[in-house]
Amino acid sequence: MRTMFVKLFLWFWLATLLSGIVFFLLAFNLRLAPMHEERMRHFEAEHNRTLTQALTLYGHTAAAVREREGTTPALPGAEPGAPNGAKAYLFSGDGTALSQGVAPQVSDAVRRTVSGAVDAPGRARRDVVVVKVFGPSGKHYFAAMQTAPGPPPREPLGHFPFPPDFWLQMLITFVVSGLVCYGLSWRITAPVRRLRSAVQALALGDLATRVNVSGAVVGDELTDLGRDFNLMAVRIEKLVTAHKQLVRDVSHELRSPLARLNVALGIARKQSPASAEPALDRIELEGERLNQLIGELLTLSQLEGGAAWERSEVDLSELADEVARDADFEASASNRSVVFQPSPGLVVQGNREMLRRALENVMRNAVRYTAEGSVVEVNLERVAGQGVLRVRDYGPGVPEAQLMDIFRPFYRVEQARDRESGGTGIGLAIFEKTVTLHGGAVSARNLPEAGLEVEIRLPLAGRR
Repeated sequence: MRTMFVKLFLWFWLATLLSGIVFFLLAFNLRLAPMHEERMRHFEAEHNRTLTQALTLYGHTAAAVREREGTTPALPGAEPGAPNGAKAYLFSGDGTALSQGVAPQVSDAVRRTVSGAVDAPGRARRDVVVVKVFGPSGKHYFAAMQTAPGPPPREPLGHFPFPPDFWLQMLITFVVSGLVCYGLSWRITAPVRRLRSAVQALALGDLATRVNVSGAVVGDELTDLGRDFNLMAVRIEKLVTAHKQLVRDVSHELRSPLARLNVALGIARKQSPASAEPALDRIELEGERLNQLIGELLTLSQLEGGAAWERSEVDLSELADEVARDADFEASASNRSVVFQPSPGLVVQGNREMLRRALENVMRNAVRYTAEGSVVEVNLERVAGQGVLRVRDYGPGVPEAQLMDIFRPFYRVEQARDRESGGTGIGLAIFEKTVTLHGGAVSARNLPEAGLEVEIRLPLAGRR
């Protein structure tokens, strides 16, 4: 629910549905008034036709009774309180009232009809109907009725106020608008997804990754962002490549003067007095450290350069046991020890020498920083088709914010401590790069009790 795509999709869909509902209501409201007027006109015409027929029948009957008996009968239902409130009257041909209690507006309507202002049958007023009738003798009369129009008939509940297919139309609108908004949102967010994938690949070390912006419209913000990312990636790739090349070249170039330095040191030992031995020993020690550093730099350069390595099946348990025994022998000189808990039958596909050096780096690092008199615990087990090796020490640990930085080349949590212990800051970087090249992953965490635990995960060679 928090992704840009979902937000755009829901907002587009909601806006489309609300707009559709508003437009529908407006259009229906504009259509409703003429429909209502048309219904009222139709109702009034039908009402008037019915009244005219009833009034004509009454007029003929009343005229016949008038000529036969000399009296004028009342319209049935015209008494006070009649349901439809209708009152009918009979007039002579000249407009003289022949009925009793004629209302003024009825007399006025009849006079207008006699004078020709309104043709009979017709409506002199909206509430008076006047028709011309004939008696048995052929004499003509006028019959008039005063009435109030009743309410228009109600529509069935299923048809008003919405049309019969309203809900089907709403369902179709809902589905179509959802599909359109989904496609629109997917297309709008596509550049963002491509950019995110490129950023993730760049963060994982793939410096050749680029965002595909070919054929895109110039001036689009997301397209411009993709071009800026590509420009940034190109510059980063050039800088990193130049840095690696510089380290590789310097490391190779240092080998020759270092070899000559060792030759000169041997000559100096033969020609110097005994008092110069401490200084010469120091020169030899620093030369060995420099030679080790150059070797590690060359190894790291080869790993980062993607050099081809011979691969074979390696028994991870056997290899870890071998390295742990060597590390325990070295640790015993400083009142420390290494304990290994094996899990037989874990075979990985890789280069044995590279894996051995990687495990040496991480175990020796743990021995270097674990507390004196403590034990470095190495545990190997199978987890979900992977060989998981955990190396745990009882040292001071690492600040939480720097846990992943310890695998960077030359990174030191405490410079003084690393220098005193002889660390170069490259061993863990070689270790991490080796595991990554073998399809594995490394992580580090501080334990609640004390110390640091480094975890290595390597995929097993197709064996379960």
